[in-house]
Amino acid sequence: MVLVRRSWTFGVLLAFASLIGCGDGGPPLSQVKGTVKYNGQAVDGAVVTFQYENGQMAVGSTDTSGVYTLVTNGNPGAPLGKALVGITKSSSGVSGDATSMKPEDMQKMQQKRMQQGNAAAKPSLPSKYQNPNSSGLTADVAAGTSEANFDLTD
Repeated sequence: MVLVRRSWTFGVLLAFASLIGCGDGGPPLSQVKGTVKYNGQAVDGAVVTFQYENGQMAVGSTDTSGVYTLVTNGNPGAPLGKALVGITKSSSGVSGDATSMKPEDMQKMQQKRMQQGNAAAKPSLPSKYQNPNSSGLTADVAAGTSEANFDLTD
């Protein structure tokens, strides 16, 4: 009887230990970076959003050189596949680090800005680039490392 309990306990512990190593079970991610330029100039403080058909989102913020790196659910990288891209920047800059936001919070922020016409802060980029569904910007994320550069114009 004691041997059966020990075997059962060991089996439960082994199963639990194997689950710990499984990770979050999310999609495979690829490292994605790129630059955002507007009329040939690097854009500092822009938020770059990759939106996927399944509702997943990856976000990143540009630095002073216009370079961004994407994060998905707090993990470096973006899901593989084709993404619709939106890029926003307001004259007041980015409040907080967009890469630490949850995807649903980022989506709510974008929807709120679009509904309010971004009255609180004037867009520094043409509004046509704000909404991933209508910006005309896309990116294909492949396994490994991907680069997606965006040269925006008026």
